[in-house]
Amino acid sequence: MSKLLKLAALLPVVLLTAAISGCWDYKNVDRMNYLTSMSIDHENGQFVVYLQSSQFSGIAKREGAPIESKQKDVVAIGRGESLTDAIFKVYRSEQIPIYWGHLKAMIFTKRALRSIGIVDLTDLINRYREVRYNLWVFGTEERIEKLLNALPFYNRSMYESLLMKPDESYRQFSSIQPVYLYRFLSDTYEKGKTAVLPNLALEHSEWLEGGKEVPLLTLKGAYFFKGTDYLGELSMDQLKGKRYLDKKMFRVPLAIESENKPSVIFVVRTKDFKVRYAIRDGRLRFSVDIKVKSFIDEMLENIDESEMKQMLERQIEQDVRKTYDTGKRIRSDVLNLSYPIFKYHYSDWKTYLREEEFLNSELDSVRVQANILHSGKYKARIAGL
Repeated sequence: MSKLLKLAALLPVVLLTAAISGCWDYKNVDRMNYLTSMSIDHENGQFVVYLQSSQFSGIAKREGAPIESKQKDVVAIGRGESLTDAIFKVYRSEQIPIYWGHLKAMIFTKRALRSIGIVDLTDLINRYREVRYNLWVFGTEERIEKLLNALPFYNRSMYESLLMKPDESYRQFSSIQPVYLYRFLSDTYEKGKTAVLPNLALEHSEWLEGGKEVPLLTLKGAYFFKGTDYLGELSMDQLKGKRYLDKKMFRVPLAIESENKPSVIFVVRTKDFKVRYAIRDGRLRFSVDIKVKSFIDEMLENIDESEMKQMLERQIEQDVRKTYDTGKRIRSDVLNLSYPIFKYHYSDWKTYLREEEFLNSELDSVRVQANILHSGKYKARIAGL
């Protein structure tokens, strides 16, 4: 009898357990506001935070049927004495809970980077458990509102833009390598390295939709940092030489000119590079060896293959030297030539490259080895056409 009483006493507990064994903390996915980007400005002594969320239902519909109407992303703007203060002011008017786990990108204005610094700007976001480490990060001088409303064509969301997926554009044209936030901060804390932050801008002239110009996102250069110190910025043209010292560089066009007119246009990809150094006359002198693969994309004049190869190698050398010299004007090791010496020859780095000593170094030689793989479907220029 006593056993039956014990079982009877346990029965309510078993029934209660069965009732709560499901997903008791379940939330409907359509009752969440999914943030996709966060932007930070600093204006009039206050932090200004822009929180952008995308409508994922429109993204899902793309596979089944064309999207008939323009996707309108939602942007919340909060101001406060701190980032937390600004964000909680946004929370006051939220209609559905905000979820941070889908955050894909961050934008910092140039004035925020210079007045506050990257470490303080990212302290909150790195502490919050919902945010992932692989966020694409950019700097900008544009108005944030304009950047966040530069929607892609074909009625797509900002989730399909350069802001959220810069790696896809980089594979087609490797102009400036996109960088994750964790990698950028790692480079910032690495004593012997120069950190690079892509400069996000608007382009108004290259695409038309329905016969009208469409403002779209583009990269127009990069900002450079030594530790937490802002050093300066360089344009896309000034950074041409940096591409060839990027092992992830996939493809870039390179025009060879004759009498100030393009004669051959190559598509080039970096295969490998090595940085060497020597110390002469009390100064450190760099030597760079670069190997590239290329193919002829367009041929406007008939030129001998050996001559084309020499012209290609000479042009890459000129681009590398130009970027190195331009970087020294902003007191920056833009090509990060010092970093291998910092890692493997610390005593020499400490003597000849630490802090302002880098400005006394020189780029001694740039040796380029180019391999022309093919010339497309033609062997040479079609004469007489």
